[in-house]
Amino acid sequence: MENFNIHWFRRDLRLAGNSALQWSAHKYQGRVLGIFCIDPVILARPDFSVNRFGFFLEALKALRLEFQATGGELLVIDDGPERGFTRVLSVLKEHGSLPESISWNRDYEPFALDRDLRVKSLCESRFGIQVHTERDHLLIEPHELEKKSGKDPFYRIYTPFARSWFELYCKDEVQDRIRNQSSRKPPRLSLKWSELLGRRKLGAEKLPDKLEFWRSRIAPQLTISLPPAGSRAAQRRLALFKKRALEDYATGRDFPDRDGTSRLSMDLKNGSLTIAQVIAELKLENCRFQEKSDRCSFLKQLVWREFYYHILVHFPEVERHSFNPKYEKLKWRKNDSAFRAWTEGLTGYPIVDAGMRQLKAEGWMHNRVRMIVASFLTKDLLISWRRGEEYFMKNLIDGDLASNNGGWQWAASTGSDPQPYFRVFNPKLQGERFDPEGRYVKKYVPELQSLGPRFIHEPGKRRPVNYPAPIVSHAHQKILALSLYSHLG
Repeated sequence: MENFNIHWFRRDLRLAGNSALQWSAHKYQGRVLGIFCIDPVILARPDFSVNRFGFFLEALKALRLEFQATGGELLVIDDGPERGFTRVLSVLKEHGSLPESISWNRDYEPFALDRDLRVKSLCESRFGIQVHTERDHLLIEPHELEKKSGKDPFYRIYTPFARSWFELYCKDEVQDRIRNQSSRKPPRLSLKWSELLGRRKLGAEKLPDKLEFWRSRIAPQLTISLPPAGSRAAQRRLALFKKRALEDYATGRDFPDRDGTSRLSMDLKNGSLTIAQVIAELKLENCRFQEKSDRCSFLKQLVWREFYYHILVHFPEVERHSFNPKYEKLKWRKNDSAFRAWTEGLTGYPIVDAGMRQLKAEGWMHNRVRMIVASFLTKDLLISWRRGEEYFMKNLIDGDLASNNGGWQWAASTGSDPQPYFRVFNPKLQGERFDPEGRYVKKYVPELQSLGPRFIHEPGKRRPVNYPAPIVSHAHQKILALSLYSHLG
């Protein structure tokens, strides 16, 4: 039996430009099997999202079709990785066909780092199989960026981090990395599971494929219409953004009534698309930190994503605690009725309600509005950012631990490089500035269709009977919020 490799897919649901898959396809002349493990631990998390999982399954289905088109095969099992690999490798061993290596692309969440160490130990110690890993999800990994001086080697503020990131970005080694990872041509694969397990389809009695089982089980639970998933859909979204919105990005991205953002976050989260592919397609290779162009403004948003991963890796406690320890003592309110009004889009503040209804209807929310609704929950309702973070993760199809946590802690002024606590978004003024005609509000809050620009963000006496009055006074709550924070110094 010729040597072969198993590639373990996780957050890299594509064939083209897949770093570890490219390595294994080259080393083993295409003799590479694909596997994905649907981990019960992930499904049991309190912030598990049916909609996000449904979108992920559709991306897996698209990946399977890619495999079939190039001559390979993807097996989807619903065991956790340790148990799953034990079962798979034991079955292969029975057939006398253990792989020489197992490859995967690195992940950076605390849970994933621990999991990968356990799987690596299992493969190497119990089965004598070497493990090969590559970078893929991030362009520049956290260990590559450290301060050149000072006792604390890790960046806590975005601007110096971004300056250092761009310095490294300009170097030949990173530009070569972009070229290698931005390939749109999938590797040729030539191995199927049935070749190793006899003619019985996938050895189905021992290794049943579970992709269609989970798709059929999740479909009735979906609460939104899922957008197209997979690498081809991601490339179409990227091309549309390039054509439609890139040249006005620096300004247009702040206005939720425009189609001015990329909507690529869901694809970057799943790895159906990578930052290297985005950079290559949008021709961002020559962007520099000091530039103010629309293209460089967009790249800096991608750098924010890498910054929050840097924070998560070096300060993993942020997953459950405030980055700034003193704010662990904040006396948040436990106001379930106000929280429920926020989730339902019934706060009486139109821009907030529009955002929360968009989230429920689409599993996505415009980024400017994410900041507004997060500020409202933490600074107006004085409810913990942790409740908002979990609610977003339960509903966002692009929910990503690092970015979601970083964004919520930024809004709550508890995180790294946060919005200062004394700057409190005024939802009325935010609406007037970024949705001046009220088009975004009217799309998601149809009760206010009859109001013109003068009243759309402050309905007042013209408020329709079926739209609630404000549940709190922003001016009063701002005073309470400032007092809440200032007592901690």
